[in-house]
Amino acid sequence: MFDINRYVFDKEHNCLDVAGEAMIFHCHHYVNYLQRSILDATYIDSRRFLIGSAADAVYHQLSNLCQELDVAQSKQMAESMYKTFGYGLIDLSDMTEEGITLRTYKSFFSKTWLMKFGRSDKPVDYYTTGYLAAAYAVIYQKQLSEIVAEQTACMSCGAEQNTHEIRCGEGNFATYPAKQVTLFKDVPKVSIGWEHEDTVTNAFLGAHATFVGNEEGLIPAFGVYLVRNQSDYINRLQFEFVRAMSEVAGEYGETLAAELLLESGHACGFFTYGGVMTSEEWNTVVKPLLKTKEDWIKGLASLVNTMGWGYHTAVELSKDRAVFRNYNDFEDLSYMRLYGESKYPIHWANSGGFTGLMQLVYNTDLVEGEVINTEEGFRQMRRAKAKYKTNMTKGIACGDDYLEVEISL
Repeated sequence: MFDINRYVFDKEHNCLDVAGEAMIFHCHHYVNYLQRSILDATYIDSRRFLIGSAADAVYHQLSNLCQELDVAQSKQMAESMYKTFGYGLIDLSDMTEEGITLRTYKSFFSKTWLMKFGRSDKPVDYYTTGYLAAAYAVIYQKQLSEIVAEQTACMSCGAEQNTHEIRCGEGNFATYPAKQVTLFKDVPKVSIGWEHEDTVTNAFLGAHATFVGNEEGLIPAFGVYLVRNQSDYINRLQFEFVRAMSEVAGEYGETLAAELLLESGHACGFFTYGGVMTSEEWNTVVKPLLKTKEDWIKGLASLVNTMGWGYHTAVELSKDRAVFRNYNDFEDLSYMRLYGESKYPIHWANSGGFTGLMQLVYNTDLVEGEVINTEEGFRQMRRAKAKYKTNMTKGIACGDDYLEVEISL
């Protein structure tokens, strides 16, 4: 029922809007690394915003999609969108005005958490809990603040299936005020400056339409599992984590949270980009065009500019130092929609990704054909003596025209 082909990729701003929500691709390595970084801080109450961030973004999106639909059609829409975006499978046929006890064997978060970290002590599929709360609220015209949502069983903990309980009551997750509209920065761009940029970008522009959930509701691609996130969901996790850490430990907590988020970005750069640059798609379309290590970075930027993250480019690029920019990057635009202006750069995923990319291309044997996108490979890279440093110098949410980051040895 949900058809991603109805939504056109915005080539000018390198983004995709689906029913009022900016959409971005991430891989299972990044989203699990991010969530574990948050959950490891046991001294903050992260559960409220882990569920609330998902519920808020999904509620806004489904409200727009279900405006003209009846209850049965709205259930189908919610099921179909969930599958298309790569989160797994849900069956809402038993949902009533009183709520639902939903069980599923197909969960992106539970499956990939086990793959990456092994057994968990607590349920990990907070996104689906928030998604179901939002679907229930939309279908039966409830307020999110009137819903109790929790996961009571999880395959990551050894259960045979995931179980989520949704019902009316005093809300047990965070809710948020209305968001602002997206404010793009329409300024002249410094292009990638590579003769094959358009060839690569055009080859992958259809990714938002072809990378959809399979019969299991999953999106295996580039040697990873992709998921299509609401940008405001994944970014609110970051921003609320920083806020919570600041409330607990002041400036030190804020700094620690930022470092952990940057490390999640490193993981994204290593695993996502490593998966892309060893994939069949890369070897077929991009690799024949590459001559230098700098070409590898420019080729990767040309490809990921189709993923909804903004326009990546490099204004300086060498083994020892690089200056990357991102025009209309998803983190800055999301922050401004949710909170307004920031007092410091907040683009940890982008900047960590740039750093991971530099380490991959210049400090590993990936270009020579060695597949190193493993957990041990990541640990070895992070322990390397020649380690790149990340300096976030500009951000749109700070009033600048673009994101800018310096990566140097």
